[in-house]
Order: sequence, then C-alpha cells, then structure tokens
Amino acid sequence: MRSVSFSVAVLVLATAGTASANTEINGLFDARSTALGGSGAGYLDSAGVIPINPAALDQIPKLALTFQGLLIVTQPQAPYTITHPDSGGGTYQNYETLRFDPVAAPLFYLGGAYRVHERVVVGAAVYPLLGMGTTSAYQPAPELMPKLEVTNDVAAGLGELGVPVSVRLLDNLSLALMWRATYVTTSATQPVAGGGAGGVILDSSGNPIYADLHVSGWGFTGLQAGVFYKPIPSLRFGLSYRSKVKVDATGTTKSKNPVDGSTVELETTQPFTSPHTFRAGVAWTTLHDKLMFAADFKFLMYAEAYESLDTTVVRNGMSMTTKTITNWDNAIALNFGTEYQVSDGWWLRAGYLYVTSAVPEDYAKAAMPPPGASNAVTAGLGIRIIDRLHADVAGAYTFYETEVDTATPDNAGVGIYANNTLQVAVSATYHL
Repeated sequence: MRSVSFSVAVLVLATAGTASANTEINGLFDARSTALGGSGAGYLDSAGVIPINPAALDQIPKLALTFQGLLIVTQPQAPYTITHPDSGGGTYQNYETLRFDPVAAPLFYLGGAYRVHERVVVGAAVYPLLGMGTTSAYQPAPELMPKLEVTNDVAAGLGELGVPVSVRLLDNLSLALMWRATYVTTSATQPVAGGGAGGVILDSSGNPIYADLHVSGWGFTGLQAGVFYKPIPSLRFGLSYRSKVKVDATGTTKSKNPVDGSTVELETTQPFTSPHTFRAGVAWTTLHDKLMFAADFKFLMYAEAYESLDTTVVRNGMSMTTKTITNWDNAIALNFGTEYQVSDGWWLRAGYLYVTSAVPEDYAKAAMPPPGASNAVTAGLGIRIIDRLHADVAGAYTFYETEVDTATPDNAGVGIYANNTLQVAVSATYHL
C-alpha cells in the first residue's frame, strides 16, 4: 500500500513540476529582429523571416542563408513554503520569496531560402520556439532541519523544422504556406512531496527522494500561412497564422521507493501544445530609405490550448492520470522598433516590446512563467561585412515581476514572481 501511495505522489509531482510551457521568446531567429523589439513580419528580408512570416521570403533576390546564435540568461524568483518553529513547541508555515542564481541557455537558428522561379521562393529552417529552465536550491525548514536542502531543476524546449513555399501573386502581393515538424522535450528533477517538517519524503539516510522525469516527442501536423503586401515602395504589411500543434511527449519518471530503496520507474505521457498564433506587422521607411519604423502585434490563443495539463503514468500495467487545472489566458505581444542607416554599411537599431503572460495569478507556479506582463528594451547594430554578407548584433533586457497577494490551492502562494532576462544575439546573412 505504501508503494502505491508513493507512486501516486510521484505522479502528482510529475504533473505539477512540468507544467512549464511558456509564452514564446521574442527575437529567436534574427539579431536584426531582436534589436527591433522582436518585430519583423513586415520588413525582414533574411532567411530568419521563415518562422515569422514566410510570405516575406519574396524579398529575397536569389538566395539567402541565415545563422543566429542567441544566449539567454534568466534569474527566476518565486515564493516557496517554509516551515518554522513557533514559541509553543509547534510549527507554522509562511511564504518566502526566494531569488536564485542566474541560468544561461544557448539557442541557435539556421535557415535558407532559394528562388526557384521568378515568382516562387522555397526554404527550410530549424529553430527554437521555446527554451527555458529554472534551478533552485533552498532549505524548507532551516531551523528544524538545518542540514536539509532540496533542489528543483526544470527544463523545457520546443523546436521546429519549417519548410515554406512563397508565391508572388501580384507584383506587390505574395502568399506563403509552410509545413512544420515540431519537437518537444521536457525534463524535471524535483523532491517528492510528503509529510514532516521539510514537506518532502526522505530516505533512510535523511536525504530527500527525487523524481526524475524525461519526456519528448514529435508532431508533424503544423502549418503556417503568410501574406506580404507592399502597396507603395515605402510601406510594407505582413500577416501570419500558425496552427495549433499538440504533441504527446512520452518517456519515464524515475524515483526511489523510501521503504526498500528500490527503483520506481513509471512510463509517462504528457501532452504539450503550441497554440494557434496570429501575427501582423507593418514597416514604413523614409529619408530615402535610411530611416525605418516597424511594429508587430501577436495574439496567442493559450486559453483554448491550456485549460489543463493531463499526465498519465503506467506501472505494472495500470495507468493513472492526473489533471492539473491551468486555466491559462490568451496572451499578446506588442513589438516596436526603429532603424537608422548612419553610413554606408552601418545601421543603428532600438526597440521595445510588451508581452502579457498566459499564466493567471491564481494558477502561478515557480516552474511556470510569472503572471502579469513584461517590458523589454532592445538595441543593436547592423554591419555590411562584404557586399553579400551582413552581420547583426543585438541585446535585450526584459523586466518581468509581479506581486501576488492572494494564495490559492492552485498557486505557489503569496509573494513576488519574477524572471528578468538578458538576451545577446549575433546573426549573419549571406545574400546572392
């Protein structure tokens, strides 16, 4: 009976610990886009435009190859439940906001496009849409169990292979359709919750018992459509729609039975959804094309995609499913940027973006993005190295902090949820 109860505890942990889908990171595909506040649907003319608006590939003369390297450094902050002794010999619990060490992750983009006909451009790209991770180490009962420290490690990644075809219908109007193959991977190492002052199950040596979850999977049903319209030479519009993709990631959850020390291994299935997404962008140039203003708007339909997170585990032929209510909201992103050509082969760029979180305050968790909204400032530089090779560098800093003053059964408690982020991007594009 104890073994069955422990399996249920591991299942609940696997569900709560990996509900870590995130709103998409801006500026993942081209450092020029990063510097211009993550915009790009109406102007980007590199192969980095493939995930943003594949119809804009019509701007490529013959060939474009783009590579980007992006370093993301985040510092999470969230409330945790801490147990303390009281004056009467008992204990009490409170919420304490803890800030942890920064976590760094490198991400890469590689794309290419080629004009096969006067009116047709084809391409291919591999790229990330999401890359996140949180690591925390804290004492759940510092006075009662000063030697007990528990750690939480959660990481999630969502990447795609996109294959677009852009067709010019009119001299100033192009349409595109892209097939997307989506790969999802999630891992989590967290202590199994239990009784006692520390709130976790301990082994015979007094060390916390952890559950290690690893799931991954592919989805092959994604599509993306785009429109690129240029009514006059100085004004460009872009529209894009990405279809929802649901991937049933599979793998295992492993832990150790506290009774006899044996390994507990559960076959695990957990769905991961990339939501329906709409994007619109505009770009306007003036001063003999030396000055450009750009703006994008993105709408992500998380409310329809993330009402709950269902996790199923199988042990000894018996399956158990736990439903974690998430009730995510739809999210929006507003991207603004400006670019000025200071001389032949040199461009200065700056931008701003505002993004709302899909996570409501009543359902905020330490392993999820914070609730509320984030603000970011961006800047960058463009350089023409040689006639056909351009390089771009960019940086972005995101301010992301929300104070939650009401604890609910579905959130991590009262306190500050934050995840300020620094991004540094370098990309190069070769045109032919």
